[in-house]
Amino acid sequence: MRGQRVRLFVDSVRVLEGNLPHPLSDDQIGLFAWGGAPVQFSAFAAETDNPQMFVVMQFGEPYDALYRDVIAPVATDMGFAPYRADDVYRPGLVLRDIIEGLVESDVIVAEISPVNPNVFYELGYAHALGKPTILLAERGRQLPFDIRGYRCIFYDNTIGGKAAVESNLKKHLANIKGA
Repeated sequence: MRGQRVRLFVDSVRVLEGNLPHPLSDDQIGLFAWGGAPVQFSAFAAETDNPQMFVVMQFGEPYDALYRDVIAPVATDMGFAPYRADDVYRPGLVLRDIIEGLVESDVIVAEISPVNPNVFYELGYAHALGKPTILLAERGRQLPFDIRGYRCIFYDNTIGGKAAVESNLKKHLANIKGA
């Protein structure tokens, strides 16, 4: 996946951390070193984390229920680690947490039904970063001109609509994940 986060530890000390501009292949990873003295690697191990999904949406009902009952369970089932800015519990600036979520996540899900300036700011930032972005909107909503051309999962806010949005979200995530 594009934008994979990599951390390198030597003797339990983090010596490198960053986002890769391109994905690593599924079955290859290696270490390269150069210098004037011989270098030897031993006890090399690689661990993977679930890809992160940052969700941008208006807070409050019915959007909290959509996140809690649809987006988070589907994402988890598909092997993603979903979270929103209100899932971050630490001191500091909320905007910094949002920017970090957008930069470090592998995929962004944006619920754009209400015209919320914060959500559209975050969506624009995600697009500028080139992040894979999945748009969700309640059926019948008129999308702003600038994003009408993007694919959007339209859903019905009903019991019957839940299965359809879950199915469509799974298909989009599977495509992004490459499954």
